This record gives sequence, C-alpha cells and structure tokens, in this order.
Amino acid sequence: MQTIKRLPKSVHSSLRSSIVLFDLSRVVEELVYNSIDANASKIDISVNARACYVKVEDDGCGITRDELVLVGEKYATSKFHNVMVDGEPSSRSFGLNGEALASLSDISVVEVRTKARGRPNSYCKIIKGSKCSHLGIDEQREVVGTTVIVRELFYNQPVRRKQMQSSYKRELHLVKKSVLRVALIHPQVSLRLFDIESEDELLYTIPSSSPLPLVSNILGKNVSSCLHEIATSDKHFALSGHISRPTDVFCNKDFQYLCILQSSSSLSISIVSHTIFLKA
Repeated sequence: MQTIKRLPKSVHSSLRSSIVLFDLSRVVEELVYNSIDANASKIDISVNARACYVKVEDDGCGITRDELVLVGEKYATSKFHNVMVDGEPSSRSFGLNGEALASLSDISVVEVRTKARGRPNSYCKIIKGSKCSHLGIDEQREVVGTTVIVRELFYNQPVRRKQMQSSYKRELHLVKKSVLRVALIHPQVSLRLFDIESEDELLYTIPSSSPLPLVSNILGKNVSSCLHEIATSDKHFALSGHISRPTDVFCNKDFQYLCILQSSSSLSISIVSHTIFLKA
C-alpha cells in the first residue's frame, strides 16, 4: 500500500466521488475495498441499516499518524499517485480513487481507529461535515489494522435516510450481494458480514485459493459443478475464472458475476458462473 498523500491539482478534475455514495451497499463496498488495498487478510463488517450504522474492521497495514491527519480530506489518497500523462493511475487499486472517506465525511460521522505496523501507538480520528473534531492517541485499538465506524449515515439527506430505514431488509440484501461480489473476486480474504439488529451472520467466507468453495456454499453445488476453469493471457490482457457450458442454462442473471480490472499495462478479467467473474 502506498503512502497517503495530497494529490496534485492537475488531477483534481478527474475525481467525482462525492456523488456516488448513494446507498448503504456502496458505502460498505468502498470501505471493504480500502481494507483490501491495505493488504488485509480478514475483514469484519457489522451493519445496522435502521440505525444508519456501519463498522468495518481489518487486519491490514494500518495508518500512521501523519497519514491519518490527511484521512478524510478532499484529494488526499494512497490510490491515485504516479499519475500518467493521460490521467490514468499507473498502479492498481480498488474502489474509488481514495475519495470514499472524504465523501463519507460529508454525509455521516466517520470514526477511524488505526494502528500501523511497526508503530507503538494507535490513533483515532473523528470527522463530520468534512471537519476533524478529534485526533489523538487511541486506547481501544491494540492490534495492527484499521477500524472505520460510520454513524448517522445520510444525516443531512433526510429523504435518502428515510428510504434506507423504511426498506432496511432490502438494504441488507444489497449489502450481502455487494460483499459476496467482493468475496468472489478476492477468495483469499476472509469476509464476515454481521447484522447487528437481528444478530445474524449474513455471510462468512473462509480463505481459499479459488472461489469455487464459496460458489458451492452460497450458490449451491449444482452451480459449482457446472463450472469449468478458464485461463488465458497475452501482453495486453488476462482472462481467468470459471464459466459454464452452453448446455448449462440458468433461470436468471443472479449467477452472473463480472469484474474488469485495468492497470496501465494490462486488462484483467475474471469470471464466475454461466457468464463471468474476473480476478486480478
């Protein structure tokens, strides 16, 4: 993971993340991608849709105090450096271009508790309305990694907040689907999704070198048994994953998972199910 830095003004116009965090599932997805970019091997996600609350805890590399000062600020990120002339990042990262926490701080209270590898102290930062209300040593986080807590989500967008609370079961379903997509692309990462209100574990994945155990567990053995591994590449792209035969027909599009990951030098596509799920 690269160091969090302020972006040069020349790329500010390329970022438009403040308009894309429109529901709970996208918020969760962006926080989980931040954890994956921090090389986390275990990510715990807790949500309460009616209370507008999200907690994502990981065992990644953590954030130093100097970097934490920049966390939540506009155009401060670890994901969009080494920018090429055409404005495309030269290294691969996941999710938005490092602007998710800045966007979240506009629509919620964001609390970040973190301990960086090799550093003696943990630190906490609290942000609301894009302004830091607290930054100091944290006594709660004792192990390396980062915990991000989002409270009062959409507090300044009452219509969106009311819609989320009134259809909280649908929101939870969408969050589960979002986390499942991430799990299929990153089977080596353990993901746990927990609904605080019902105290139900909605999803739990065991690290694996292949997505097939998860496909079998979540989608059923009748689906996983139809899949065949594919892998091909050349100088410009790589295609890997699992795909069904033309004779294996599914009743709807729920089993289609496609992810395209692009870096400056290659295009990587992963595929699962009768269509595709892609893997870097």
